[in-house]
Amino acid sequence: MPIDAPGEHAPALPVRPTGPIISASRGPVLITGSGFLPNRPVTIRITCSGDDVVDYLTYISDADGGLSAPLPKTAITETGRIAVTDHRPDPDGDGGLLWSNTVIVTSSGT
Repeated sequence: MPIDAPGEHAPALPVRPTGPIISASRGPVLITGSGFLPNRPVTIRITCSGDDVVDYLTYISDADGGLSAPLPKTAITETGRIAVTDHRPDPDGDGGLLWSNTVIVTSSGT
């Protein structure tokens, strides 16, 4: 029967928390997502490249941890990078928070 010698195993990699997943529709921008904490405030971060501005909007996730967030028409002026957090900690995340994937949305110009 083989016996493992000390130091023969690779060190375990830290497991990073799995973040929520979002997507965006065109036209009137609607952010939808899943994997959020249920019935909790979530913050949508919109970074607009043309304006060098970052805006934050607050919505509430539903009882199943879903999100359906229609953005105001003026939220995206050219191209926006959108990510969402439910404020769970992640030491490796931006600002120490767990963020969703980032989606890129372009303004419809209307």
